[in-house]
Amino acid sequence: MFFGLLTMHATLASANVLKSATATIRCSCNRSTISVSAADLSVGTDYVIDYSVMLTPSSGSAITVSSQILFTATASAETVSATIPLGALPVGTYSLSGTATLTSSGSTVSISFTTNPLTCSTTTTGCSAKTSNSANFNGTAISGGDYIWFNSNFTATGIPSKGTTVTFTNSTISFTANGVKYNLAVPDSTITFSASATCSTVSFDSVNKQWDITVPVSGSDEIFLSGLAFAVPAAGLPGGIQNVTWSGTFGTNTSGISFQWKWGAAVYTSFSTDYNSLDVKPTHQNACAYNNGDHAGTPENAAFQGSVAGGATGGGGANFTGSWSGTMSITPVCTH
Repeated sequence: MFFGLLTMHATLASANVLKSATATIRCSCNRSTISVSAADLSVGTDYVIDYSVMLTPSSGSAITVSSQILFTATASAETVSATIPLGALPVGTYSLSGTATLTSSGSTVSISFTTNPLTCSTTTTGCSAKTSNSANFNGTAISGGDYIWFNSNFTATGIPSKGTTVTFTNSTISFTANGVKYNLAVPDSTITFSASATCSTVSFDSVNKQWDITVPVSGSDEIFLSGLAFAVPAAGLPGGIQNVTWSGTFGTNTSGISFQWKWGAAVYTSFSTDYNSLDVKPTHQNACAYNNGDHAGTPENAAFQGSVAGGATGGGGANFTGSWSGTMSITPVCTH
């Protein structure tokens, strides 16, 4: 497995400029992340960073990935992160290039790479399936500065008695509101069905930006799949947003497994993007630290539970995850 480290540098000049950025590319794990620092921002103002990364193989066509990071400034200098929708790279050697631009000022930085070219000597094999699940928000408008806790859960059939590992990668949530198209990158997840586990746990790997979940092979009627805390832009979001779509890719090296998954979205007036501070419940039943009836994906930290409000797919009160979308069923296709 190989890693490429991207760094960006810019000279501080006029208002609203990019100062620096870093990103990592993990060749064979369907995951890449980017962190961008900007300066001279106006607190409470919405900003957009456009970035484009090009990977040119020694033979064949170049791969270009372009996307955006949307954020509301909470300080004059801000560092924001997102998952780059890169996917697994085929075996090969790649020359890397790219730029990032803060759209409010046109401030652009070129990307320099500490490892360039980048060599990927392995590729992901096994079973995988892409899936999407759409639902509508309810009619309650969401105030700027609130957070939407997007969370998903699943069940699985066909898990062998010795256990196996499941991944959920390249996950995004897309919708359009107030004329703005949102494409939110969701952290990847690795779910380990362990023959030695007697109860379920979840933690967030802040280095690799992914959820790590461990459950017994018997599973649960709800297993936490992934979650994203989205800071609502200062202008807020209207009620009744249609076709909010969560997409991603299930993967495993074990054939014969099928998944059924769904998602919800609850609004919080006070929340955190420090995911380990949320105390997320990993499963509906048989969670190691929580003996209650809360759904998988519930933030059990009482400091946040008191701030749940209506909006998205939730009604406030004790609805900590939001009401569920429909359930999608998927069976990965295996290649050997």
